Amino acid sequence: MKQLYKFSAFTLAACLGLTLVSCEQEDQKGNNNTVLLGLIGFMEAGKTCETPGATLTIGTPVEICNPAGGAGVHFVIHDLSNAFSHSVVFSGGYKSKDYALNAPTAGNVLVNNFNAFQFWMYDGRSTSGSPASAIRYEPNYAASSAVRVNTGLTASELPIAVVTDAQCDTFGGIAATCKANKNGGEKKTFCLDVTQTTTGASRITLWLDGKNGANCNVKSSLTAENAVVHKLPTDFSNNQSPLDTRNFYLAAGAAGSNSGSVSFGKITVSTETAIK
Repeated sequence: MKQLYKFSAFTLAACLGLTLVSCEQEDQKGNNNTVLLGLIGFMEAGKTCETPGATLTIGTPVEICNPAGGAGVHFVIHDLSNAFSHSVVFSGGYKSKDYALNAPTAGNVLVNNFNAFQFWMYDGRSTSGSPASAIRYEPNYAASSAVRVNTGLTASELPIAVVTDAQCDTFGGIAATCKANKNGGEKKTFCLDVTQTTTGASRITLWLDGKNGANCNVKSSLTAENAVVHKLPTDFSNNQSPLDTRNFYLAAGAAGSNSGSVSFGKITVSTETAIK
């Protein structure tokens, strides 16, 4: 009986030992999985960044963040609104935000053919009476080589706040046209691919959230076919050089009698383009 008792006790101890070893191995496996998941999460986090929302006064650009894991190539500008400033400008290639509203010359762009990129939305109601928007890729800063592509977006599709009839009346001969365009699109969300290149121009693709089925919060919904503007490097045949820097800015521009501000909810940036 004693021998049976000893054998049972020994067997129980052995089983308990094996169980503890198994638990330690499972704990170690769990720790390894936790570390691996943490590492993956850290790597994924490095692919994106976010610039907090703000209201920009005229002539004070905000610098847009760059992800820790590389250059930003996909941008989502959330809830953008132009509250009667002359224009709102999203620009890249400038050496600092202090120059981001200026022409791309040797003094404000790093000197590599003076390349700069702009997506601008012009209020227009105090000058031409009509809002407009365009994308401009401007190499070598020469008017003959600048490539400007009108987006074709209407006043109701642009992030332009409503103006009053009284405001339009102060604009004299264009008052009637101003009144016809007084109702802007208020807040709008745009997303862009501005690809990184070592030679040649960037591919520039622009989407308006909600237009043609584009959803700026779902990259898989963004295609060349539903873009507002989709320009390949070959469409900028006059320019065979990349943007001088990957710094991007958002600003409210001023001119003439326009005064106001630009606001946005946030700007999210990714190291991965929507179109692969």
